Amino acid sequence: MRLKLSILLAKLAGSLSKNVLRKSGETIPGRVLLALYPKAISELSKSRKIICVSGTNGKTSTTKALVTIISKLGTVTTSPSGSNLDRGVATALMQKSEYAVLEVDELHLSRVITEAKPVAVLLLNLTRDQLHRMHEVKRVADRWAVSAKGAPETLFIGDADDPFVELALAAAAQSHRVSFGGRKHLDGAVCPSCGIYLKWNRNDYKCACGLTNLNTDALFDSGSAAYRNATLANVTGQLLGGKAIAIDEQSLERSVNREYNGVKANLRLTKNPASWTEALTSVTGNDVVLIVNSREVDGIDTSWLWDISFAVLSGKNIVVCGERGLDIAYRLHVEGIEVEVTNNFESAISKFAKGSHVHVLAAYTAFHELVRA
Repeated sequence: MRLKLSILLAKLAGSLSKNVLRKSGETIPGRVLLALYPKAISELSKSRKIICVSGTNGKTSTTKALVTIISKLGTVTTSPSGSNLDRGVATALMQKSEYAVLEVDELHLSRVITEAKPVAVLLLNLTRDQLHRMHEVKRVADRWAVSAKGAPETLFIGDADDPFVELALAAAAQSHRVSFGGRKHLDGAVCPSCGIYLKWNRNDYKCACGLTNLNTDALFDSGSAAYRNATLANVTGQLLGGKAIAIDEQSLERSVNREYNGVKANLRLTKNPASWTEALTSVTGNDVVLIVNSREVDGIDTSWLWDISFAVLSGKNIVVCGERGLDIAYRLHVEGIEVEVTNNFESAISKFAKGSHVHVLAAYTAFHELVRA
């Protein structure tokens, strides 16, 4: 009775937030529910199959793809907005369903595993992220490994080419390790398990302690991050009894096409070193706009810009803008790449002639503002 009353009050709070304050109303219910009933996630997870998706990049789009696959097996609840903290999980679980496919923040995954007892956890990647809120990669990987070891009934699926994901997979009683032929990792010099230098042979790694990506359960061709995430979603779905589906990789890249006064633009979300590096490989034309903001979800500290090589932009026609446009302009200047600085996106896109095809790499808040416009 107490849980039912707490859910009723939480839903009322969400309705008031949405209809009176004109907000999304998606996180307030979870906040209220957990305040009134701290064990809500545990209780609401009973009698249903929980699947969690976590990683530094690609959580939201991969979760949506997995929802499509799992929905063929039964009713599914999820957080459509990508709210991935414990309150977002609690809000999603308030809806009755046979399955719940939950996007979970890297630092909240341990709690959700303990309380929700998922049947499966999909681990995408672990890379450097926003320094003002995220621990070092090794610390997050250690937490994942402890959680995996403590959940013997849960199947952990992940990309073993990422040494930090492999650390968790190796600790799990049940795991399904996927490889895409190996690839380098920005933080992969030292073994996350024992601390000695990893031995790399081209894109594959192995360590004397046994950590390696050479002994996996499934091997696929190499490809973009979007391709890898689409494959991991299908693998997870199949392991749970679903059927593989065709997945639009562009949607997994969080990119959309727009036209501005005759200028065709491909807008792509970029939010940390790994996603910027991936996005830069897709820049095939000569016309580029870079937008850097520094709000809470973008990363207040922009020092991560120095973890990226922008060499592929050399010789291109580049315009930068955003709240921290000068930061990215100086970063490129140091690398010998000159840019033009403008005050806003409208001014930036106007620098290109009609008929141009422009690649726009935009920070989180900038991307969503452009997509909503």
